[in-house]
Amino acid sequence: MLTKEDKQQALTNPSSVFDQPGDVIACRELDLVEKATILRQWEIDARLLHVAAEEGMADGEESQLARVKKAQSALHTTPLTEGGAPTKAGP
Repeated sequence: MLTKEDKQQALTNPSSVFDQPGDVIACRELDLVEKATILRQWEIDARLLHVAAEEGMADGEESQLARVKKAQSALHTTPLTEGGAPTKAGP
């Protein structure tokens, strides 16, 4: 069961609440807008991790970007658009 605090945490740090992006889709306590927002944040986080890895600054954590994109596709939500990612690794 997600508490109000869990939902707030998921909006800013999805991987601290969910093990994988597919868990967001399966969560019955979130509506479509909340799921899309959480996955969008997870996409940003995954892109930032990818850039950090390219620059040798990652801790070996696996990127979830492919799983995030698959989850977004399953929900028929819009991923970040070109220029929407705050990194050099655009969509």
